[in-house]
Amino acid sequence: MDTTWIAPPAVLGIGAAAAALVLRAIAKATDEAQAAHRRFRRLEDGLIPLRVETRRTRESVDRMHRR
Repeated sequence: MDTTWIAPPAVLGIGAAAAALVLRAIAKATDEAQAAHRRFRRLEDGLIPLRVETRRTRESVDRMHRR
């Protein structure tokens, strides 16, 4: 059998394996980005009471009359 008959299927197989690796890496990166976004949202949601309390404190200080 000549190498011209073997080479095209081998190249296709190698290309398919490389494409599978790239797609797997993209899927993993997407999952990691979504997880990071969820962690950031959880942190941001946890800071909401701090922001509200800071506003209340600032408003009460603004209402104080200084002599």
